[in-house]
Amino acid sequence: MDNVLSWVDYIVVLGVLFISVSIGVYYATCAGGQKTSKEYFLADRSMHWFPVGVSISMSTLSAITFLGTSSLTYYRGPGFWVSIFSRVIGGLITATMITPVFYNLGITSIYEYLERRFNPVTRYIAVSIHIVSTFLVLGLVTYAPALALNAVTGLNLVGSILTVGIVCTFYSTVGGIRAVVWSDLFQSLIMVLGIVVIIATAIVKVGGVGAVWSRAVEGERTSAIFDFRLDPTVELSFWANLFGGFFFILPYVATNQNQAQRYLTCSSLEGAKYSAFWGFSLMGLFEVSIVVMGFVVFSFYYGCDPLSAGRISSPDQIVPYFVVDVFGGFPGITGLLVSAIFSAALSTFSTAINGLSTVTGEAFVRRAWPTLPEDKFMVIMKVLSAIYGSLFMLMAWVVSVAGSSLIPIGSRITGGLLGPVLAIVLLGMLVPRGNAVGAIIGVIAGIAIGLWLLVGSLVFPAPRGGGLPISLELCPSNMTDISETDIMSTPSEALVVDTRAWIYRVSFLYVGFITTVITFLIGIVTSLITRRIAGCDESIECQLLSPPLVSIYRKLPANWRCKLVFEGKNELDMNRQEENMVENDGNGTYNLGHECDDTKV
Repeated sequence: MDNVLSWVDYIVVLGVLFISVSIGVYYATCAGGQKTSKEYFLADRSMHWFPVGVSISMSTLSAITFLGTSSLTYYRGPGFWVSIFSRVIGGLITATMITPVFYNLGITSIYEYLERRFNPVTRYIAVSIHIVSTFLVLGLVTYAPALALNAVTGLNLVGSILTVGIVCTFYSTVGGIRAVVWSDLFQSLIMVLGIVVIIATAIVKVGGVGAVWSRAVEGERTSAIFDFRLDPTVELSFWANLFGGFFFILPYVATNQNQAQRYLTCSSLEGAKYSAFWGFSLMGLFEVSIVVMGFVVFSFYYGCDPLSAGRISSPDQIVPYFVVDVFGGFPGITGLLVSAIFSAALSTFSTAINGLSTVTGEAFVRRAWPTLPEDKFMVIMKVLSAIYGSLFMLMAWVVSVAGSSLIPIGSRITGGLLGPVLAIVLLGMLVPRGNAVGAIIGVIAGIAIGLWLLVGSLVFPAPRGGGLPISLELCPSNMTDISETDIMSTPSEALVVDTRAWIYRVSFLYVGFITTVITFLIGIVTSLITRRIAGCDESIECQLLSPPLVSIYRKLPANWRCKLVFEGKNELDMNRQEENMVENDGNGTYNLGHECDDTKV
């Protein structure tokens, strides 16, 4: 369609992009530059927890979340609001059980933990998974919103991809993690402003909150607020959002370098904990606000659905269409709301550049050249950042050529890959008897299960339909009609599928749950078997275990404990801060009890 943006809209969009670039330039020059890798990747551990928490939430909420969640709410109901509970629980667990371990180790890449706890092989498996999943996600989150904006506003598709890619690559490369965090904070303000404007305008035009609710009731949307069906194939049931949502988001944030690197930049452990908890919690609040946005937009178009009327070609275009439809006559407002969508994409893109540069530099460059001077290492890192930004743009182009079928495929691959990484991290932190053999076999099995579910979902695809009722009854007579076989049908119109393919139609929210639990259980069983065969002669550094576990573990009977070794004052100081949970045995070794042997479980 023709471009509907005015020159004022373009000025607003360019203004938002210019401020993001300026933040990067500021931290590259006026703020002292990024002279060391610790400054570049960890901001010299000097960040306040609040901007870091906002950055964690923003870097997780991509433009796909902005467009996809609102669309999901519009056509399938607001059941996704329950995810806020899984986010708060995830924040509590991350802040108390995972963050202290990563932070106290003083590591830059969180996958260094796996090498210290198990062996280098587990680290490189996790790094490889991280690289593959990041490329899949970035191609999608860059292409999908660009396609939606192109279809509705006429904004050039390639131009949108290049604009997001070049701007993000520039300020991420020159400004490091500080520029990424502060840009995220600015972009979050733009996104919140856009959401508020859309919600408030829709409510006013519909006739108030009461009218919005009445239309939602008539459209059967309120029945989906609490869907307690136990059927795991129900995509947005209460249980899928609560339990599946927890295991969907935890590996994407708590044990994913792109997000976890942020809380490592905080100036104290307490700040890191705050940033992790509030990052998850703010993420939940953002998602609920997006659900509300989709809810009120449905009320606005009640009785005249744009998709069914042929005004848009995809459900994800509903919010951009609303922006153009309602604000097209107000120069600057459309530009602001387009900027809100761009801001969500910018945050995710810059996060991935910084995270991938970190894991690549720490896992490969430093390993290959351990004596490389810091200034040369920094040059390599900035070149790597630029290369990754270019590759992400290329990946977005590949997705555009391959078509939208890659979107669900990419989502399932990502869920299947990140779950096993979470599982082996938890195996290391929560199971003292866990070992490298158990971690490796577990993660391979978990990945295999994830790929099996992916292939099965392609061979036995979910039926079309399943959406809540939509209507054209109130459309003007000159609007385009559509046949009864439209993509979004009512539940009664769902096609009959082969019941043997039931497992492949399980909600995408459960994929992470399935792969995490299977990997964790296989890791435990394999570790116990191999330790019994080899004998219990391994020592475990206590700082590699989760602090709450250490507190509980020391209270167990002696035959359930394994030796925990400390190797310096840093570890001793850490555990003194944890209420002196360990005691000196007089030989410079700090332990929780007797050394285990091959006769103990």
